[in-house]
Amino acid sequence: MELDDHPSVIAYRQRRQNNPPETMTRQRLKAIVLEAGADDVGVVEIDRPSLQDQKEAIIGAFPRAKTLVSIIIRMNPPQVQSSDRSLIDGEFIAVEEQALAVSRKLARQLRSYGIACITPSEGFPQDMAKWPGPMFTVSHKPVAQAAGLGKIGHHRLLIHPEFGSHLCLGTIIIDTALNDYDQPLDYNPCINCNLCVATCPTGAIAPDGSFEFFKCLVHAYRDRLGGFLNWVESLVQSQNMKEYREKRSDSETLAVWQSLTYGGGYRCGYCMSVCPAGLSLIGPYLDHRKKYIQRVVKPLQERKENVYVLPGRDSETAVRKKFPNKMPKPA
Repeated sequence: MELDDHPSVIAYRQRRQNNPPETMTRQRLKAIVLEAGADDVGVVEIDRPSLQDQKEAIIGAFPRAKTLVSIIIRMNPPQVQSSDRSLIDGEFIAVEEQALAVSRKLARQLRSYGIACITPSEGFPQDMAKWPGPMFTVSHKPVAQAAGLGKIGHHRLLIHPEFGSHLCLGTIIIDTALNDYDQPLDYNPCINCNLCVATCPTGAIAPDGSFEFFKCLVHAYRDRLGGFLNWVESLVQSQNMKEYREKRSDSETLAVWQSLTYGGGYRCGYCMSVCPAGLSLIGPYLDHRKKYIQRVVKPLQERKENVYVLPGRDSETAVRKKFPNKMPKPA
């Protein structure tokens, strides 16, 4: 049988003739995304100059990529601000699942328009074969910033003009160019309150705006990534449980178990918790600043906990001086 005579070939060509692909516009695409459950959405072209450092990786994952669709899922502020950190871990898990559900729904809907897409994870899984380099398919924050959904603030999180930094980001990459694209905000919603500086237990966020990534990484991701490798090393090098418990307390071991079993397992996120930027969050800070400090900031500053620091630096002394209730421990 000739290829042109195959029933599937004939059916495909008839379908294309009877149902030509609908032209997708920016307005229509954004409406579809919002209907799917996202709280906000922005679109940016693959050739945007500010994203050129990501283009090679994106094209490598999806050679047909034309448009990046940035989506936002709001978080629940009372859980984000609580000093009970199991609440924010639960919130992270919930909104990442919600973002995944929105992405999967969009993939199905876009297929009906003849649009192909990929839905990179909001956080994990990542390509661990690339460790210790960048393991993600796309970095969501720069995409969201380029798409006009906010600006990256002093704490290196995206700040949405309405939702602040209490949000989860996702990116859907489609094979279709649009008639128009969103542009970056012309101002930064960050209000330079420096509460993230005052609350960061590791000193990763400096008053002058500089940021030390690895200070943040070794503490916040203690129960993931490099911290997990350290846990395995402690386990295999110990001759017995007594020796192991000299290296790791039971609560530290259970934290790794919980992260492996349920997800989450971020030891910090204080910069997100205390940030008052964003129209829906700024009121309590502006109207009752002292109460806001006492209710949101102080409980995190005074919380008793281990803070994991890079060895051989002045971090241990800095932690003890700034946060007497916190115990610095080498990562």
